[in-house]
Amino acid sequence: MPTPWEKEEFNAAISWRSKAMRGELNPIPCVSTWMDVCGFGGMLKASQWDLMSLQKSGALELLSEVYERVGHSFWTNLPPMAYENILIINDGVARTVDLDKPEYIQASAAIFYIRDLVLGHLSLLRLTEQYGVGIRTVLAGGERIQYSPEIYTGNSFLYHGEEPNEHSKQLLEKNFLYNPAEFQMNTAFAKAYSIDAQGTKSGFNVKGFFVEKTFFEKFKEIDDLDIFTTEDSVLITHKSNPALELYIQSSVTAELNGLSCDVFSISALRVDASFEGEETLIDLINFQLPSTTVI
Repeated sequence: MPTPWEKEEFNAAISWRSKAMRGELNPIPCVSTWMDVCGFGGMLKASQWDLMSLQKSGALELLSEVYERVGHSFWTNLPPMAYENILIINDGVARTVDLDKPEYIQASAAIFYIRDLVLGHLSLLRLTEQYGVGIRTVLAGGERIQYSPEIYTGNSFLYHGEEPNEHSKQLLEKNFLYNPAEFQMNTAFAKAYSIDAQGTKSGFNVKGFFVEKTFFEKFKEIDDLDIFTTEDSVLITHKSNPALELYIQSSVTAELNGLSCDVFSISALRVDASFEGEETLIDLINFQLPSTTVI
């Protein structure tokens, strides 16, 4: 009779626990983003937490459109190359990318990724404005470390015969746990989420696009990509040519449980003509104004 401890899944859980006990887990450098729909709590309160009433208010239509626009990977690839993982948490979108193998990362892909994060925020600025709410986006750098399995199915607890019955088969196939490795003890995501949680009272205004300083530092190991920071902007170059310039509206210091973080409030992004063929300004303050040079 097959038993749980004969199964790969059960033994994988034991292996993770043993590695944690021996201190053999390996941190992975990463960057993460948290996109939070601000004002959704008010919509939930107005509906008295009744989901049918919430649906009638248009709130779920809003969330559906949010996830249609940004609930997908902006950086798609296969390992060992970098790629983005997404986690949806109610009215927010969490995103993270491992950057532990910079030798496999194309500088242009990394630059396009940063541009697409700004474009995603711009899209949500315009969308949420229509519903009388807002969006706050926070980018941060850090590490992650996997310490446990990602799944827990019937293989971890079920004793069954050589030919399991239909009920047992379904239990063996059913996953009861959602614990993606990329978000296990992810300090980059924790920073982004915690900065957002400090809110307007701490200088992190609704509709703002914020970048914690170490986000940029995580990209510095990538060949052909350089980052230059001044009081006014962050310039990212590709093969020594200007590619992106993020304009700093202000700088805020966030105190996160003993960690002091420098955070830039970004007002606009300039895509240089030498990188994309024409110069483009993405204005995150006057995002509704039509212009031939504003996306």
